[in-house]
Amino acid sequence: MLRPWDRRSLTELLEQHDLAGAPEEPFPNDGWSGSVLTQLRRGDERFILKRTSRAHDWIARHTQDRSLREAVLAASGVVPPAPVVLPHLGAAADGDQAAVLMPDLSRELIAWERPAGNPGVDPDTLDRVLRAVAALHAGPWHGLPDAVETPWPWCPLRERLTLLTRPTAEGYRDQGLPVGERFLTGWDAFDRRAPAGARRLMETLAADPAPLLAALDRLPAATLHGDLKLANVALLDDGRVALIDWQMLSLAPAAVELGWLLVSNVALLPEPPDRVLERYRAMARGVGGGRVLGDWATQVDLTWIVGLLLRGWRKGLDAEAGVRFPWGGDGAADLAWWCDRAVSAADRRL
Repeated sequence: MLRPWDRRSLTELLEQHDLAGAPEEPFPNDGWSGSVLTQLRRGDERFILKRTSRAHDWIARHTQDRSLREAVLAASGVVPPAPVVLPHLGAAADGDQAAVLMPDLSRELIAWERPAGNPGVDPDTLDRVLRAVAALHAGPWHGLPDAVETPWPWCPLRERLTLLTRPTAEGYRDQGLPVGERFLTGWDAFDRRAPAGARRLMETLAADPAPLLAALDRLPAATLHGDLKLANVALLDDGRVALIDWQMLSLAPAAVELGWLLVSNVALLPEPPDRVLERYRAMARGVGGGRVLGDWATQVDLTWIVGLLLRGWRKGLDAEAGVRFPWGGDGAADLAWWCDRAVSAADRRL
């Protein structure tokens, strides 16, 4: 058992990796949570130091992340199933913050910002990512959850599902957080563009996600990354796949992961969502993950509902902006497609 992060000093962690006294340089990033990243150098090698705390991180506060779960994971020594690897070199306390040390994977991470007209990731890259995700869900993890002294700090599912809803965004705005206004602007666009049935569904689940939670509870749970944007995926030369940003590590049905993966990466996916799901299903069967699929038709239905609940705000913005996607659809058609799937699924499952 490794020492918990809050019992280790940052000085000790940096000394262990011959980084004591290395100057920290600003490391700009597009993260929204409030975490701060800096870069350190050791010869030609570059490292990233990620600092976070509940005081600065609105996601940590909303998801009841009292122990700062990514730091817990970084200090735990647990090992995910291959080909997935954790990039963490360790975690330590820096005043009231957690500091997570990792190599700089900037060159290996899948590019998030792409020029207009870019076709997105190629199908082979997508398959490599989906195979890793399926293996992650299938497990097993070595040392999880017995690698720490306290119960594992999973991200609570209710808070994960309501992280970006209108009522939650109103709370962010009231706290003075810029993201609150951003999400509310998106939900306003959603309400202008989405059919009445989809608007009612989102309003109902945002106020009380209990029916969705009950439906999810009938499916088998898997260990989820929790924030599978492709920008959090690093493709290593040796075939392994490193995943960063484990702040919302969850124990929940695959539909929760798949819903977010599909909606957060829509501008990069080379195929429509239903075909991406079939690719994932094939990968899951190939790595022996059939047990986490449960009833596949239910997984698919709940994927549509989860995805729209988590990112309907952005689909509203995309519809009004006339965004076009690599697989050929545009924002308006994509919004209509998701609304139709989610409402039909809710009639069957909720």
